Amino acid sequence: MKEQLLKAYQDRQADFKTVKAKFSDEDMAGPFLMSPNDKYAQQPFPLLIVGQETNGWDYHVDDLNKQMRVYENFNVGINYYASTFWNVTRKVEQALGNEPHTCSWTNISKFDLDGGRSYGEYETAIATLDNLLLTEIKIIKPKVCLFLSGPSFDGRLKNIFPDIEFAAVTGHSSRELSQLKHLDLPTFTFRSYHPNYLRRSGLEPEFINFIASLTK
Repeated sequence: MKEQLLKAYQDRQADFKTVKAKFSDEDMAGPFLMSPNDKYAQQPFPLLIVGQETNGWDYHVDDLNKQMRVYENFNVGINYYASTFWNVTRKVEQALGNEPHTCSWTNISKFDLDGGRSYGEYETAIATLDNLLLTEIKIIKPKVCLFLSGPSFDGRLKNIFPDIEFAAVTGHSSRELSQLKHLDLPTFTFRSYHPNYLRRSGLEPEFINFIASLTK
């Protein structure tokens, strides 16, 4: 799996460098490259969490192996006990009956801007890399895919997955929770809010209960 991902990233290395070079005076951390741990594929419900962008990362665009090791050392937030994003992710793993710290994680944006979300011409350039997500999903083959990106990224998802359907989930508004249907996505693919908003809005317990229901 790691070798397949590395090959996919090597195929796009020139594109990574083009984006970086276009904004050489800006703090654009990345590219964000996956390297799931060995336990991922052994879980009853291999889980992929898809976020928005990193909140700061590393910058090894010339050494993709080294950049993938940043992901490996981070180990899907193993030391981030106080992070809402990773706290909710741990609850999702548990709800699915998976071991902790066994999910895979990627982001729609392969670069962040000043440790946060890009905008304007920065977002336009970064979005040229969005279709790498499709390649990543094909390689790691998750059984459950959760886009915790919120509705503000739906336009970019529609560009990645033409003809994607945002199907209603009973008892939930479409902004709160939608099932994403597309030939290149697993059956259990859903888009919901970022965990910070799930917690602030009081929707977190209901969301975790919904995830647990997928295993029934």
